[in-house]
Amino acid sequence: MNSVGNTRQLENRDAAWESVALEARRLVGIHGARVAQDPARFANNHQRIHGILVDWSRQRIDQKAFDALDRLATSSDALGFLFRLARGDVLNASENRSVMHMALRVLDLDEGSNSSDDIRAERQRMLDFATHVRQGKHTGYDGRSFTDVLHIGIGGSHLGPAFICDALASDCSLGVHFCTNADRREIRRTLRKLSPGRTLVVVASKSYTTHETLENAAFVRSWYAERVAADVDISRHFVHVTANERAEIGNERVFRVPDTIGGRFSLWSAMGLPIALAIGPQKFVELLQGAQSMDQHVLSTPVGTNVGLRLAQLALWNVNFLGSTSHLVLPYDTRLRMFPAFCQQLEMESNGKSVDVHGDPVATHTSPVVWGGSETDGQHAWHQFLHQGTQRYSADILTTLDTAPSPGDQTVHRWILANALAQSSVMLYGRSDSGDETHKNIAGNHGSTVILLDRLDAKTLGALIALYEHKVAFLGCMLGVNSFDQWGVEEGKVMATALDQALDGKNVGLMDSATAELLRTIRARIKNA
Repeated sequence: MNSVGNTRQLENRDAAWESVALEARRLVGIHGARVAQDPARFANNHQRIHGILVDWSRQRIDQKAFDALDRLATSSDALGFLFRLARGDVLNASENRSVMHMALRVLDLDEGSNSSDDIRAERQRMLDFATHVRQGKHTGYDGRSFTDVLHIGIGGSHLGPAFICDALASDCSLGVHFCTNADRREIRRTLRKLSPGRTLVVVASKSYTTHETLENAAFVRSWYAERVAADVDISRHFVHVTANERAEIGNERVFRVPDTIGGRFSLWSAMGLPIALAIGPQKFVELLQGAQSMDQHVLSTPVGTNVGLRLAQLALWNVNFLGSTSHLVLPYDTRLRMFPAFCQQLEMESNGKSVDVHGDPVATHTSPVVWGGSETDGQHAWHQFLHQGTQRYSADILTTLDTAPSPGDQTVHRWILANALAQSSVMLYGRSDSGDETHKNIAGNHGSTVILLDRLDAKTLGALIALYEHKVAFLGCMLGVNSFDQWGVEEGKVMATALDQALDGKNVGLMDSATAELLRTIRARIKNA
């Protein structure tokens, strides 16, 4: 697009933004409970897609505001943006990279292009290896089959695989253990459960420079050295997943991840090896199928009925026009307990930006604080803050409709479903009939989206994760930020390296006086410990 076209698009976007602001000013004095009284509210504010019901009828918004948000999405060319992402255009401008995670879950890749051939070949290598491990064809140094997988990674190399393995744990035939923290207590505690001869170690790092991962991998090697004879070849016990072709790995097995895949979007690639090991290649393929079905929805569905875009519009509306400072992800199924942490990285690392794609300061709020946890535990922790605190928020409430674990659990399952719906209702409607007991009043007026999964299986889970990925991409497009870099993360690593050297007594003079004094205090305490 030429400069005239860019200017016109920005002008249209600014005008559309102002039209949304006008609708927000119209609704600001109207309690959400009043908006939700429309008899057709549910019919007009939900959608079923690939085993998932998404119900935003309890959000503080009406159709006129949605119409304005639809104009904003159109003026931002949100659907065109997703097409360009799927096509492989360079959308990560700061790193001059395509964003290719959608291509990873296309099972019927066109023949002929190098990228599709590479994706297909590496996926097959990974699935074949997982099959061999699960069937006992790839064994440890003493010929015994593996019973456990130790996965070493952090951030995007960890959260997606760990979440899926936890959610689908009933399908796991291998014990999968995840170590992320550089604090040795975590890995020592994990290793106490494992047998060296029956443990497969997966070292996952896209860059293969991540300090925590490399330190933990080195520690596991020392654990082997203490328990296995020096002449024993342990290379069969180590597998590596990385995009760094120059990583010093020796003769151990390596699976490659394209450098066009961001860590938080990488579970569909070889980073998903622990998933394939845990639940099997067929279910891993079903995970990809679920994600691809959601991809097809967002790419073929217009503004107004596109579920991924609708979730992004609600996020934009709540943060920039209703004053929400945080967004909660609240799963009412313990199998989804890690989903809030997964969403936290996905959304905050993607859209937690203060400059736009042109490097100019943004004039809007970008990502809210994303948090949450397993329910109903949270009802006895943070729901007091939600219902009677002073800050604005929005929420996604997730639950599942598949059969309870056993017939005797049906009553409990029904009670959990009732709690999910009750919390959504209290968030919106509140309570104001307490008379003189004002300490019992609840203001309400907080919007929430209820997401019901027909069942929690690999295919549905793949569709759910892809839905949230598309929400993030659509939102970044409408905000005008680059959702696919994370320079704020990188700077912390640089500073940590400098401070680590200072704690070793080097370059202390380069620090500010307060930091230098703190470093001296820490060094003295360590020396005398």
